Amino acid sequence: MAGVSEQEPAARDPQHPAEPAGQPAASAAAGPADQPADQRGEQGRTRLVQVTRRRAPRYRAFVLAGVVVALLAAAVVAVLTPPSGGYSQRALFGYLFVVLGVVGALLGGLVAVLVDRASGRPRRAGRR
Repeated sequence: MAGVSEQEPAARDPQHPAEPAGQPAASAAAGPADQPADQRGEQGRTRLVQVTRRRAPRYRAFVLAGVVVALLAAAVVAVLTPPSGGYSQRALFGYLFVVLGVVGALLGGLVAVLVDRASGRPRRAGRR
């Protein structure tokens, strides 16, 4: 990484507060420059921020899982079905994978949405 100073890793350390933009990583308030970064961070200000973390499903993972299940289903059906009607097993696998892949991706996305809704998000109070 070109242009990265030696001071930046200490500013990114989760135990030490990040410096505001436009100020050098080691400020005069943090302590003398000859002290190690750990001691300078202990003397500096710390600020606690309360955050709420929302656990949401990863939609890409659910969609890809649906496509993988479709791939396996297409492979099983193509192997177990004898070639007929001018289509080889490879062509049958390709057609089945395209159709079942779209269906599997849609079903995976639907499952992700249902998991997201059931994950305990706070509900809005509405009028009935």
